[in-house]
Amino acid sequence: MSEIYRWLSTIFVGFILVACTPVNNEPLSKNSSNEHFIVKPVSIEGNNKSPVVFFLQSSAGSNINSQKWARWFANHGIASVFIDSAKIRNRQNLFGVNYGRDLSLALDAVKGNPHIDLTRYAVMGFSRGGTGALQSRKFLKPDHNKPDFIFSLYPGDQGKCPNSYIENTRVFVFYGALDNWGTYQNTREACNRMANRFENTSFVSLANAHHGYDADWTGTWKCCGGNTFSNRPNTAALEETRSIILKAIEKKW
Repeated sequence: MSEIYRWLSTIFVGFILVACTPVNNEPLSKNSSNEHFIVKPVSIEGNNKSPVVFFLQSSAGSNINSQKWARWFANHGIASVFIDSAKIRNRQNLFGVNYGRDLSLALDAVKGNPHIDLTRYAVMGFSRGGTGALQSRKFLKPDHNKPDFIFSLYPGDQGKCPNSYIENTRVFVFYGALDNWGTYQNTREACNRMANRFENTSFVSLANAHHGYDADWTGTWKCCGGNTFSNRPNTAALEETRSIILKAIEKKW
């Protein structure tokens, strides 16, 4: 295996939703600080604050996918906050970790930032991070504003797709129709069923799209007794996702 391929495998295996280990609430590092919550502001006229998207990492503990999305959001006047959930825990990855509570930590860390408006924010998560985004409400404090949007990309685990936002917040779950992680244990359909239960939630099935369709890496990975799963970018699915998100935020913000 070449060094380049080994590096790519390490970085992009993060689009795997789950490691074959139980989810846990692993303790945070005693050294966690604001450096784990990176604000990327955008330029706007006057002293106005911009709306902001908080990003939850995938299992690999990388912000590569978040950075790609942040550039797109910046083009529409929306700032970003990268939550480094792996480094908070002194880990290289997030396999088996439940980190939906990190949104609460991030809100506290960036409170008072002069560039962002925490009354107008969204949460976006990828794979296991998408599950974390859906679960994040139960960790919010009474003084935290609830997000306007949850954008959850290919989430869920073991045939389940929990959602803690059952009202007010607008929730979108995006899933590739060919995502064989979603097929495994019927997780994609679990997300569809969940969305059908709540008026605030929409399930978006993306034709011909695989896991990690919004990324730039094509490859396979193994999990859960040697099963093989696929990552593959899909420009059409990415643009459809962006179109749905843009329509929602333009109407609200």
